[in-house]
Amino acid sequence: MKTNDEKIPKYQIIENDIIDKINNGIYLPNAALPTEAEIAEKYNCSRVTVRQALSNLVFRGFIYKNQGSGTFVKPEQSIQRTPLLKSFSEDILEQGKEPRSVVHTFNITEAGVTMSKILGINETDKIYLIERTRYADDKPVLFERTFMSVDLHPEMSMKILLGSKYSYAEKNGFDIDYAYQTIAPIFPPEYIASELNVSTKHPILRINNPTYLKDGRVFDYTELYLNTDLYQLNIIKKREFPSVKKKT
Repeated sequence: MKTNDEKIPKYQIIENDIIDKINNGIYLPNAALPTEAEIAEKYNCSRVTVRQALSNLVFRGFIYKNQGSGTFVKPEQSIQRTPLLKSFSEDILEQGKEPRSVVHTFNITEAGVTMSKILGINETDKIYLIERTRYADDKPVLFERTFMSVDLHPEMSMKILLGSKYSYAEKNGFDIDYAYQTIAPIFPPEYIASELNVSTKHPILRINNPTYLKDGRVFDYTELYLNTDLYQLNIIKKREFPSVKKKT
């Protein structure tokens, strides 16, 4: 007869044991975990199994990896991305940190088929292609790629992009209504991984984010790449109870 532990996959046993040690203070924040070889020997398993357990723990936010240095316990100091529709600068300032942006790309190009559909413009209309890395206290927490209609935003400038697009929106009478977000875990391409100071094998979150004005126009379309070691996404979901009809 199999014991309970034998019914549980070995990688899950490793995950659960490491989590218990973190929660009980045996593994302290920023402390190095044993090597893959040491863990494999302790649990009598392959290093492939160990890597699966560690990768899962990285994705779940318990540990982080430094290339060439090893695996470490993640401290509880991640910045929490607000579920409310706020600018990055507002979000970071409210958490007592200093926001900063570095603009890598600020070009004008044609919308093309895909972006014209997203922005609700013609294929030959001009759009801005903008790429920025966003910092909190000099830590890269977010890479951002944005597309905006030139006709809708003729005053867009490097000065605006070094600050907040939402502040620009308020000053120029854009009445932002809502953003529709699609979220997916990905492995970052090399240039984004480099900007966020993570490995290309380290999972991050990508959020596709068109933002709409109250008159129905698209303010912008942005792809957000979150360094989830430092910047975590919060989602609030409310239960809507069906209305109960009274018997007559």
